[in-house]
Amino acid sequence: MPSLQVFPPNAANEELFGAIPGLRQTPIPVIAFDGPDGHLGPEGAGAVMVLHMTMVDEERTQAFWRQVALTCKAASETPGFIRLIAFFDGVANWALGFWRSVEDAERYKKGEVHKAAMAEMYETNFEYTHFAGLFSPVSARPREVYCDRCGAEAHMPVDTCPACGNEIADVFRIQAGPVPR
Repeated sequence: MPSLQVFPPNAANEELFGAIPGLRQTPIPVIAFDGPDGHLGPEGAGAVMVLHMTMVDEERTQAFWRQVALTCKAASETPGFIRLIAFFDGVANWALGFWRSVEDAERYKKGEVHKAAMAEMYETNFEYTHFAGLFSPVSARPREVYCDRCGAEAHMPVDTCPACGNEIADVFRIQAGPVPR
């Protein structure tokens, strides 16, 4: 089986990125976790949640992070939840949540943990700005994989290359455990 790895851009490619006007690289960690349907890739998402927020006050922001931890824990146990990825773009905080269906996401939204978080947000204004949107894919293509042995194309999920039988690695089905902090 191939060993999936991360390769950052080399110096020549960093130089190309550096030529992009307004390019930002924010040295704050990405937060990501899977739910009960975390074995699915992006092709399994029937709904994508987009969250955005900004912050101006350390104490209020800690209340935000507390609610994030509570709501993320609840999401990680909710049927139909695939995964969430949160990251910063400068001072803008983004999160993308992937759900099997709009109905699954709406069911979570109506749950007690999420309702309590929203009530606290409106009561204490722990965010400076807040946006939430739920989107359905207009067009979802299959996720392609190219065999590292023979180069044949297949569509995920697949366990072996249809052309040569080589084992195929799927980043969403590999149980690698948590990444060290």
